[in-house]
Amino acid sequence: MKRIILFTFLLLIGIAFFAGVVYQTGVEEIWTNLRQFKLLHFGVFVFLSLLNFMLYTLRWHIIIKKTYNHKLSFWQLFMHRMSGFAVSYITPTAQTGGEPLRAMLLHKDGVPSKTAASSVIIDKGLEFAALFIFIGAGIAIALIEGSLSESMQIFFAILLAALVVLVFWFYFSSVKNIGFFSSVLRFFRLNKFKKIKSLEEKIIEVEEEMANFYKHHARAFILLVGISIVITSFLLLEHWLIARFMGVNMTFMQTFLVSTIPYIAFMIPIPGGIGILEGGHAAMFAALGISINAFVLVFIIRIRDLFFVFIGLVHASKNALQMLKKAFTDRNNG
Repeated sequence: MKRIILFTFLLLIGIAFFAGVVYQTGVEEIWTNLRQFKLLHFGVFVFLSLLNFMLYTLRWHIIIKKTYNHKLSFWQLFMHRMSGFAVSYITPTAQTGGEPLRAMLLHKDGVPSKTAASSVIIDKGLEFAALFIFIGAGIAIALIEGSLSESMQIFFAILLAALVVLVFWFYFSSVKNIGFFSSVLRFFRLNKFKKIKSLEEKIIEVEEEMANFYKHHARAFILLVGISIVITSFLLLEHWLIARFMGVNMTFMQTFLVSTIPYIAFMIPIPGGIGILEGGHAAMFAALGISINAFVLVFIIRIRDLFFVFIGLVHASKNALQMLKKAFTDRNNG
């Protein structure tokens, strides 16, 4: 009940921000700017996004190949990744809701459950680490540039310190086999609860697999870090490209700030960061003095996202039906 109330509250805040941006921008201006954005431009944008999504899949594929000696179809992993993205996008889980689904789909393909879970966590850890570092760099630049108010500088300075500590402890505890998740449980004494205590052993088993990966595949890890940096750099490219198609040529510094700080919106447990993402972009464009329709820019990104969400949900539904059919067959045979 509390979760439903919190979700409703955050969603209403997001909708309020969304409505505020629409009202401030004006429906007529939004429609005019959308009509000026050519279909060819959108096609180029989606094509580049698909290439980036292939890099996401490649990173996961390398992790699975190193942790589990089994050849899995790259296309199948691509679709599993798309399904994970779809569920994360439409659920209030700070972009993590699709990870259990990815692990489940991988297990369906014959990968042991522990290996499936650890591969997903390693992959997501790299994604978050790269995103946090990217956001942190954006915050650091904003602080040095001095374009933020004093209160915002304090807030972002604290946030930057928290991101650094979080990334450091995740990898340090994983490499030293301390266990990131189990250490959090122990620190807050959550393992005293019976339900969590029963899960702790499984969590530790997954963390051991993660530790083995970091210890025995150092070269692969360096490659994965490089891929993660390239993936995150696409945030820059997509913002610069859409702005360019809209007739605005942003500098590298402007593009960097616009494409990193508003992505804090995805850390807030609101489906798709609705309203927060629009408001964040509008505020950042205003602070940098960039004359562009922020709502239209984000709306174009959202159209791309919803296209991916549709593909991912279709694939997830197809696999769910297959698993239900198998479970029904096994039950009857048993």
